[in-house]
Amino acid sequence: MRKLTFIVNPAAGPCRRRTQQLFDRLCDLCPNDEVLATETPGQARRWAAERAGHENLAVIAVGGDGTVHEVGNGLIGGRAMLGVLPVGSGNDFAKMLTSPHDPEGAVAWFRDADHRFCDVGEVTLTRADGGRERHRFINGLGLGLEAVVANSARNARYLKGFARYLAAALWHLPTYKPPHMQIRGDAGACSGRQFLVAIGNGCCAGGRFRLTPDARIDDGLLDVCRVDTLSRLRLLRILPTVLSGRHTRFHDVRMSQVASIDIDCPDGCMVHADGEVLAGDAVEIRVRVLPGILPLLG
Repeated sequence: MRKLTFIVNPAAGPCRRRTQQLFDRLCDLCPNDEVLATETPGQARRWAAERAGHENLAVIAVGGDGTVHEVGNGLIGGRAMLGVLPVGSGNDFAKMLTSPHDPEGAVAWFRDADHRFCDVGEVTLTRADGGRERHRFINGLGLGLEAVVANSARNARYLKGFARYLAAALWHLPTYKPPHMQIRGDAGACSGRQFLVAIGNGCCAGGRFRLTPDARIDDGLLDVCRVDTLSRLRLLRILPTVLSGRHTRFHDVRMSQVASIDIDCPDGCMVHADGEVLAGDAVEIRVRVLPGILPLLG
């Protein structure tokens, strides 16, 4: 029988008390498995990495996309499998999976479910000060307005779930100044001001925005959605259609699939991965897909 390790983020979700109740419930359901609660940033990743080499083990990220980001990064290239029990605000990556969301059903499912291999994205960033760093993302990468919205939503105190992403988008839309970008990828090259560039391994970002609706996590490609400079009125018309993925029908929205993409932004731009801000002034962004590198349940 497959062993399980649950890594719970107590700060995830709309209510810390509910997350604590879920932690207690998992302890009751799985007395012979590990149920761990994180206390510091990066702890989930370290715990997952320590268990990555174990065969017939599933490490379950119990939280939102930030928890999936940490646990998934710890398991990349290993033998232990990633599972997701979503209790966060966005839960975007979980929308790509078939696993149950209730604790009882999820525990039984995680023990017996078949696994597959999931793609992962890798980004190398150069900041304005010349600093360089490399990160991997499980669900998606965002530049420009999407990163600004993700950052504001993450820091929102009074709104929860999708509402905070929508409020952040509407707040920043009137005043956001799109930076100039030079983009080169498998689909060709372009140059100009970009409101946003979303690079999706999964289909959804920001809770319910289906920016890359046709993305698949095991096709060896990343889906790209980019929007040139538009009037605010035009953007407000397009915004509601992103909830259903129907924005792709507008000629202002450019969609493509790539194995790699390079973006230069001389003035610097904000970049996020799985909702976590990586840089506020990235001038060079190099992205590629790492096919089938993460064992995944669901």
